[in-house]
Amino acid sequence: MNATERMAAAIALKPVDHIPNAPFQEAPICRYFGRTFRSALLEDQDMADCHLQSIDAFQFDWVMVGMGLIGGIIPEAMGCTIKWPEDVFPIIEKTTVFSIEDVDRVGQSNVHTKRMERFLKGISILKERLNGEVPIACEYISPFTIATRLRGTNEIMLDMYKNPGLVRSLQDVIVPLDIEIGRLLIEAGVEYIFYGADMECPLLMSPKHYKEFVDPPTTQTVNALSKMGARVLPHMCGSIIKTGIVDMLLEMDMHGIMPGNLTQSSVLDIRELKEKVGDRMAIFDNLNPNGPLLIGTPEEVEKDTLEHLERARGMSGYLFSTAGTTSPNTPRANFDAMNHTVLNFK
Repeated sequence: MNATERMAAAIALKPVDHIPNAPFQEAPICRYFGRTFRSALLEDQDMADCHLQSIDAFQFDWVMVGMGLIGGIIPEAMGCTIKWPEDVFPIIEKTTVFSIEDVDRVGQSNVHTKRMERFLKGISILKERLNGEVPIACEYISPFTIATRLRGTNEIMLDMYKNPGLVRSLQDVIVPLDIEIGRLLIEAGVEYIFYGADMECPLLMSPKHYKEFVDPPTTQTVNALSKMGARVLPHMCGSIIKTGIVDMLLEMDMHGIMPGNLTQSSVLDIRELKEKVGDRMAIFDNLNPNGPLLIGTPEEVEKDTLEHLERARGMSGYLFSTAGTTSPNTPRANFDAMNHTVLNFK
């Protein structure tokens, strides 16, 4: 099997020749192989070169891009003021929605910006160079998470109590823009769209508010992307089983669940998630990126990784991954230890 075949089989809960190796790797590999961190996130040729080197070095079963997209390109296209440092992620210096009067302006946003074009060109270069052997995944954000970028997290959380009409209206105008961004990604060569849903996760929001404010626009967007041919994967931290949010996710046209951290030091039990999901959907693992991988030794990383792999032994539709964003400061020796353990697991 090549990586494309292996990933597709696992997502379909079919047998694979070995466990798919699909961690959140974009941030560290941009440091390991990028000309600068910013260029590897955003600038077509350097982005492509960085990821091609990482595939050669680590034999990942997918290429993962998009952190510059969700953190800078999208909010800038919709009116935020963004700072673009060379050595860290893009920074939102000024939000763009201050009242209901700003919503219509957001709805008129043109997402076909020069930065977007350059990012999409990088995906196209990768698609051509990978020649169908390795699939491309792109991080993506829901209408609610985009709304938090435009309005501010504290502000929009308060709006759900004091100004709920703004929360709904803002997402209403974002939905078609979000779908258009998804279309552009798919046309450029993205096969897997995973959306980081931490702004609407149980750590920040009650199930009641999720159902009322987040579920309808997210369902609309996810189902539209799936109809376009993408495999859609939600990533969400927090207790998604006990809160019942996983039940709402399972009603969407999704293809796999990427659980995250419960706390900085603990992660969701994927066996518990498997019992809940059964054979309805594939499950990505969630090795803690804040644990030994970041602050331990290679020996501790190997032990942690083996524990995850053994716990998932025999599980259908299982893919190895990390519980969300891996720090750009992850030591290369630790990343090598995790990767080597996955590739050599029998």
